[in-house]
Amino acid sequence: IALVFNAVDNDEGLGDVLNVLADYNLRTTFFVGGDFIRHNPDSVRMLADSVHEIGSLFYTHMDMTDYRYRIDTNFVVRGLGRNEDEFFNTTGTEVSTFWHAPWYVVSPPVLEASQRMNYLYVGRDVDPLDWVTLNGPRGTRDLYKTSSTLVEQLLGDVRPGSIVPIRV
Repeated sequence: IALVFNAVDNDEGLGDVLNVLADYNLRTTFFVGGDFIRHNPDSVRMLADSVHEIGSLFYTHMDMTDYRYRIDTNFVVRGLGRNEDEFFNTTGTEVSTFWHAPWYVVSPPVLEASQRMNYLYVGRDVDPLDWVTLNGPRGTRDLYKTSSTLVEQLLGDVRPGSIVPIRV
């Protein structure tokens, strides 16, 4: 399986994650977006200096299915380009051409932008539900499970080749 880490909210615990990955000599991909880069530049530089691949999580962490926004191919291309610039300006290095939209949204404009920018869209086949919190919105609270229960459920869901996203 492939573990991928989505750096979204803050960098709390990121050092611990990197230490555990180093202890087990594991390499993975971290996806970072412009919001995370702007709020956690030191952590982004630490990721860029690590052995891990850094992919793009778009310029802002938004719901690309929200009807209030016009999400067309040009919008996605501009967001990917801005994220590339933000990452380079912070680290002096290039972000890889792996990416996924926030919440793993897939649509024709997302896939067309991926092709136009020569990016490889990385999906997921397992949702570990690590984004669910007890104080989250109604309708998701009943999905909450303890960490040990999530791990057991995840072990039953993965197959060879699975991509397992983990939210940092």
